[in-house]
Amino acid sequence: MQGFATYASEYGPVRVDWQDDAVVRLRIIPQADYDADGAGETTGLTDETFRELEQYFAGELRRFTVPIAFASGTPFQQAVWRALLQIPYGETRTYAQIAEAVGHPKAVRAVGSANNRNPIPFIVPCHRVVGANGNLVGYAYGVEMKRSLLQMEMRTLGQ
Repeated sequence: MQGFATYASEYGPVRVDWQDDAVVRLRIIPQADYDADGAGETTGLTDETFRELEQYFAGELRRFTVPIAFASGTPFQQAVWRALLQIPYGETRTYAQIAEAVGHPKAVRAVGSANNRNPIPFIVPCHRVVGANGNLVGYAYGVEMKRSLLQMEMRTLGQ
C-alpha cells in the first residue's frame, strides 16, 4: 500500500508520502500543488511523522523515530543518504567527509548531487552537509533555511 498526506506548517504545506508502513518522501510543496493534489489521507504513520517534524522545528526533537525507506535512488545515492543519518544532531560534515564515509573519496560532486536528491529532508539531515571551508552551500529550501535549522540545532544543544 502507498499514499500521502499533506499538513499545514509554518513553512507551507508539508507532504508526507508513504509506502508499506514507511515514509519514502517528504517535502514542502507549493500551495498550487496542494490545491491540485488535495490533502491526501492521513494515517497513524503520517500523523506521527508530522508530529515529529513539528517537534523538530520547535527544537524539541533531536532524533526522528518514524520508519523510513529509500524507495528510489541509485545504490550510491542510498549509501550517501544512509551516511547522512549518521551525522549527529547539531553537527556538520563536509561533502568530502561524506564521500570518504561511503568509500568514494573522490566523489565529492556526486555526493553533492545525491544530497540534492535526498527524498526525505529533515529526517535524513542533508542540511548538515557544508562546503569544504564550512560555508553553507546549496539546499533545496534555500541557504537561509539551512542556516536556520543548523542554528536551531546548535542552540538546542547549548541549553
